[in-house]
Amino acid sequence: MIQSSYRRREHLRLPFFDYSQYGCYFVTICTKNRQCVFGEIIDGVMQLNVFGEILKEILLSLTKYYPNSILTDFVIMPNHLHFIWFNQDNVQLSEIVKKFKGNVTKQYHSFMISQNKAYEPLWQRSFYEHIIRDDKDYERIATYIENNPLQWELDRFYNS
Repeated sequence: MIQSSYRRREHLRLPFFDYSQYGCYFVTICTKNRQCVFGEIIDGVMQLNVFGEILKEILLSLTKYYPNSILTDFVIMPNHLHFIWFNQDNVQLSEIVKKFKGNVTKQYHSFMISQNKAYEPLWQRSFYEHIIRDDKDYERIATYIENNPLQWELDRFYNS
């Protein structure tokens, strides 16, 4: 038997769950190698840089493609972002993230060229999601999103 040298990836999604169904999802997307490209935290407040502002605009524009869905809460951090997506358009969550990451990548590539900088991949592969099950779960996650910049140095994505 031949063994592969590639590491097998665990599946992040729930098997047999329909991610296109009506529901509320908490999504986290990280940059590759936790590179801080969206700004910095100063005194517990996220200060978006130029590219952070571009990312915010693209995130907010998602509802243009999915007009029945709602982006209820979000935070952009130096090297990742969190958002709550209330899916009411019967579209796969992975398709929403794919469209978002693709649009941001195009703008990032153009931005890097305009700054005469070498382009490096922006995103970590895949994304994290959590199905929000009830109001209590929603409130816990919304509070986490709101307080995320205040707790940046304790964050598992913190990269000094």
